[in-house]
Amino acid sequence: MKKGIDLAKWNEITDYTSVKNAGVQFAILKVINAQNNPDSRFQEHLNGLNSAGIPIIGGYTYSYANTTDKAKRAADAYVQTAKPKNINTMWLDLEDNVVKGLGSNIINIINIYKQIAESANLKFGIYTGAAYYNPYLKPYAKEIADIPIWWARYPFIRERTITADIPDSKYLPAGMELAGWQYSSKGIINGINGYADLNAWYAEVFENVSREIPFEYNPFTEPAYNVMTGKTGNDASWVQWYLWRFGKLVDNRGNADVTQINGVFDAGTMQKVKEIQGLLGLTADGIVGKITRAVWKKIC
Repeated sequence: MKKGIDLAKWNEITDYTSVKNAGVQFAILKVINAQNNPDSRFQEHLNGLNSAGIPIIGGYTYSYANTTDKAKRAADAYVQTAKPKNINTMWLDLEDNVVKGLGSNIINIINIYKQIAESANLKFGIYTGAAYYNPYLKPYAKEIADIPIWWARYPFIRERTITADIPDSKYLPAGMELAGWQYSSKGIINGINGYADLNAWYAEVFENVSREIPFEYNPFTEPAYNVMTGKTGNDASWVQWYLWRFGKLVDNRGNADVTQINGVFDAGTMQKVKEIQGLLGLTADGIVGKITRAVWKKIC
């Protein structure tokens, strides 16, 4: 079991490295807002987590979709925002009043999100708690039996650090296999102003939803400008994907190591870029500009 946080625009982080040092082992990000635009702190959190080396194991969308048309628009927007940033899981947050009392139509709405996520090679799950699940989803438990559940239940209302013990499992629903448990909304973590949600994630599920980066194509968006030391986020990951394909990102045994695609263009990344540029007869300056990108794309 691992401990982590979920983040949205409400969470102001002043020092992502302090967050990691406090014991945060992963994060889940809110991807889009009610207008189907990126959450206002999505890119900020993405860059900060990547720079601190905190794994992002998925994203979520708070659903306002009470029709299948609204669900399709929201799910499409989620994929367009999440996939280029290597967010490889869609968690559907079901709790808002507008998605209550829909009867069996909630299953149609869930299936729209699920189908669009899976068609984009994203994993799919549902975030919910007893107040929503019992009256609105439990009657259709068979229809959603194959969908992972991220459960919200806060046994205690007092402030809690992430290093404190996780509450007893007696507070969890019986007979339901959970992917994760959001067990507090009052987490106190160095580097975060105010409270943060605390989550327990089960090891086997954590591994299943961890970074899966395709070998056949670069899932990151090609940068529009030069990429060099100090760059973080998507642009750095785009460069590192090619370094991985060229066999420059390896573990201690010399095996290709995808976990080194961390979105941080540091001195080590620059050196590897220079090595590849030299091998290809390019100017070995460690800067990934238009010419370097064009040559790389022709090869891979």
